Amino acid sequence: MSKAFLEWLTSVADTYLAIRLGEMQFRSPDTCALAIALTAAVLSVLNLGRIAQSEGRLSRLLEALGRGPNHFAEPSEAPRLPWYQWLGTTVAATRVIGTAAQERLLAALVAAGIKGHGHLAALLTAKLCSAMVFFPLCWLVLEWCHFFVGATPIRLGLLMGAAILGWRGPDVVLSRLAARRRVRLETGIPDALDLLVICAEAGLSLDHAIEQVSRVLRSSNPEVAEEFAATAAEMRISAVRDQAFDNLAQRAGIPSLRGIVAALNQSIRFGTPLAGSLRAVAAEMRTERLVRFEERAARLPVLMTVPLMAFILPSLMIVIGTPLALRIIDMLARAP
Repeated sequence: MSKAFLEWLTSVADTYLAIRLGEMQFRSPDTCALAIALTAAVLSVLNLGRIAQSEGRLSRLLEALGRGPNHFAEPSEAPRLPWYQWLGTTVAATRVIGTAAQERLLAALVAAGIKGHGHLAALLTAKLCSAMVFFPLCWLVLEWCHFFVGATPIRLGLLMGAAILGWRGPDVVLSRLAARRRVRLETGIPDALDLLVICAEAGLSLDHAIEQVSRVLRSSNPEVAEEFAATAAEMRISAVRDQAFDNLAQRAGIPSLRGIVAALNQSIRFGTPLAGSLRAVAAEMRTERLVRFEERAARLPVLMTVPLMAFILPSLMIVIGTPLALRIIDMLARAP
């Protein structure tokens, strides 16, 4: 039995681990040796990087301990960037990613709520690694399933399409994150406006009112609290307050927020009462949200038509028609 099992295991390995590249054919031992060699090379590179980092830290520590009290402080070396930031910076410096594409990716990161330095380089590294993963995966699927064996142009087109799909994959993930964040902002901004009205009627200035709203909403809606805190910080730093509100509307990406920005700018420029206009804008945003929910509810019967016809209606016809068909078969069998 063990011999039969070994023969079966050998046949399975020869079937699924054999790779053919044009005239070259790799059997299962060759494929296993190649996989082991690649794994060993990757592990060696990672281990060498770890050893280099530890040696760099050790040398800096020895230099710091070897200094006497009379030595002048030497300028410390620039911190070494992580590998993903270095790779993303290298890709951004090439002509593959232009300035317009970098600005678009930065806007997508801000819309998804990912802020700070180094995230653009990490995103570019993720896009490159995703393209490099999708390309060999598509090639392995084509080789193992023997798709389009004699059609080399079709295979090349599929490989290029897989690479492009991998390159665009992180953009799709960012768009989904931005859409979810936009929904949370649309849900929490009317409550923030009501709190802003209460703070304004209590006698607080606009700067302190926005900062107070960001502190109150930090536990219930962190996205809205973060945007209002950023706006309050910009208002404290910048001399032009209109720009802070414009930046808020641009970061949030909500069309109805333009009305809030216009009301705030009008209150700053002309001294108009802020509470009434903000209360009207908050009521308008709630009405728009209710209309949007009603629109989704009205689309539900149309969307349920296809599952109803595909799953429920055939089952209902089987339940109703099966007894009738069985009785007709019995009557025909008894007939002379």
